[in-house]
Amino acid sequence: MLRVSSLVILLFVVGHSYGQEYIWLENEVSIKTENFYINKDSRTFHSTVKPYSLNDSIKDIIYGTAKLNTTLKRKSKNAGISIFPLVNATTGLSIEDSTFAIGQLGIGLALESYLGKKLTLSISAYFEGGTYPTYVSDYINYRGVVPGMGRAFPGILDYNITRIDALLAYRPFDFLCLETGVGKQFIGDGYRSFFVSDIASNNPFGRLNVNIWHLNFSATYSFLTHLQPNTGPDWQIYGKYTARHYLSWNATKSLRVGFFESVVWQASDSSYYRGFDASYANPIQFYRPVEYSIGSADNSLLGVDITWAIKRKWKLYSQFILDEFLLRELSAGNGWWANKYAWQLGLKVFEPFSSKDLFLRLEFNLARPFTFTHGSPKQNYAQMGEPIGHTLGSNFYEGLVEVDFKVGKYGRIQNLLIGYIRGEDPIGENLGGDIFEPYSNPTYTYGNYIAQGNQRIVALYNVQYSYLLSSENRLKLIAGLQFRGQRYLDVTTFSTQVFIGFSTAIWNRNYAF
Repeated sequence: MLRVSSLVILLFVVGHSYGQEYIWLENEVSIKTENFYINKDSRTFHSTVKPYSLNDSIKDIIYGTAKLNTTLKRKSKNAGISIFPLVNATTGLSIEDSTFAIGQLGIGLALESYLGKKLTLSISAYFEGGTYPTYVSDYINYRGVVPGMGRAFPGILDYNITRIDALLAYRPFDFLCLETGVGKQFIGDGYRSFFVSDIASNNPFGRLNVNIWHLNFSATYSFLTHLQPNTGPDWQIYGKYTARHYLSWNATKSLRVGFFESVVWQASDSSYYRGFDASYANPIQFYRPVEYSIGSADNSLLGVDITWAIKRKWKLYSQFILDEFLLRELSAGNGWWANKYAWQLGLKVFEPFSSKDLFLRLEFNLARPFTFTHGSPKQNYAQMGEPIGHTLGSNFYEGLVEVDFKVGKYGRIQNLLIGYIRGEDPIGENLGGDIFEPYSNPTYTYGNYIAQGNQRIVALYNVQYSYLLSSENRLKLIAGLQFRGQRYLDVTTFSTQVFIGFSTAIWNRNYAF
């Protein structure tokens, strides 16, 4: 019996004192990790490549210490396993035209294990039911998914979701990691990202990641699902693929530059099943020439991002993604519909004014109409009914302010203020406000501008207090308040949400829209 249990430990293997493991893709964890490496002045750390990979000693610093231990651990000399629960039990009120109860009740289990320095495995399964404010419920009914969590199905608490995360990573050399699993990545220094964000649901992927000298290069191949919004109970579901490259270069201690490219293609059409196109499999080629050489009409994007440390802990960052353009039309400034791009500019400050554990962020985002769309909606830049990049998709301006600080040994207060203007398509018109509509029939060829159409103007403020109860699974006691005002079609609405509960904060809840 002892031999069997030892074999289980060796087989079910994410590293502790040996090797490296990936930490949770969650905002507070990412901020604390970046601040840690700023203090170390490391040029081998790339802040835009998330989730971060850390050894166990650093992970313990980032997760913090807490009073409770909810993790079951077993270790041998070169192997180990950790098992811990995932829970979410929150309740509250949404005060709108009337007052009604909101909340979520979720439960799951996570396993992290390692075998030596090279092989790590992480698996979690989670089920949740929820009732949400009206603006989130409208989003779910239209898109068929709970934001960032997965397909929504009817349940006792309005909607049910099941979420599976899995990652198997093999590191044959210190500089090389091969990964496969079901999950998410994030590329960028911002609260939002136009390249790859954690807004959309999990997807199966394979990734090669090389971190050598001052360079980090990744090649990622994913299987995506096209879920056409607002198609009633019989949702239109199709398969598609994406391949992407990202190269990050820490040019100096103050300057980092990144280069991004991605291509999306549908798995099949009416004539044949294409499947995964091996033409895009080479990790060191450029996708645009390949697309031309095979005569495809796939959806390709190019991007660049820059981070500049104005001071040691004051970081200015920017991201630009280009979907399509003609230089003569761009220089003419005549609002040609196919000048499609998005841009981000932000500033984040760690421990400003010598205030330890204080974090500030200012960020501005914009996206032109029709950005991320395609002639075939099955090839748009989206996964499971949600954008892969910014949650608002296209045709908007957005500004946000984030202020986070620690309270006592275990507490934290997070403040988020967001305002945006987004243009949505009137019935029967195509003004580039919906990335799930084809761009083949724009209402206007020229004269297009950002936020055209029916303007949705939103201001949202969310403040949340959290108290860390357990470290490994980030179990927290939470309480919060949110105000959201909206003006759309000359109608102004205002809602207030109050909530309290406890939750494992291992991923982001994407309701800030």
